[in-house]
Amino acid sequence: MTNFLLDDGAQEEELDSSPRKWYHSPKTIFILVAALVCGGTTLASTFSISSGRIEFGQGLFQVKACDSWISVGLFPTAATYNGLSLSRVQSVELIGLDPNACKGNVLRFQFFDSTTATALPLYTGVIATDTATSTATVGSATILSVFDTSTVFSSGTYANYARRALTLVNQAGVNIGYSDDYLGITYNSSTGSWKINLVQPLCPMTSVYRITVESASRVA
Repeated sequence: MTNFLLDDGAQEEELDSSPRKWYHSPKTIFILVAALVCGGTTLASTFSISSGRIEFGQGLFQVKACDSWISVGLFPTAATYNGLSLSRVQSVELIGLDPNACKGNVLRFQFFDSTTATALPLYTGVIATDTATSTATVGSATILSVFDTSTVFSSGTYANYARRALTLVNQAGVNIGYSDDYLGITYNSSTGSWKINLVQPLCPMTSVYRITVESASRVA
């Protein structure tokens, strides 16, 4: 397993629904979603900003990463999960991601509700590791990270390339490859998307109001 650090110089970019405001910096992308996702109910809307149009509804968000737009789809658990009556975010799908553009970058996703600045717990997983004893601390993880490992696609089939393109990085900064006891990632060649499965999901679907994604180069 490999430890990763993110460049502390990463800056934040805010994307606002007002066409007058457009803050750009190269590292971190922030998107504010102006509607709640309410279980199986579809809340859809469209609004314009200076860099293009954003549409969202039924758990689909659009964010900008690696200088391109990607969609982030949220898929729920059953309506009653683990004895609780609210659906949780069971899996997260990355649609339209270009691994050629993102190679060597770690993408860190965080989910927020409409009222607090604290990231929502997403899943039970490794949040820290004692490097001296290799002891992992398991808790409520608030960051979901993928690392684009691949070089630019040059030969063979694209599906084989893309299948290996993204690995998972836990909240302790350790590259866990394609799965561990808490997370798993798969590539669907028919849709060209990656789906991250949360084994023990924590985040209610109805709580997700905005998503941030930070793009930063790996620091050795």
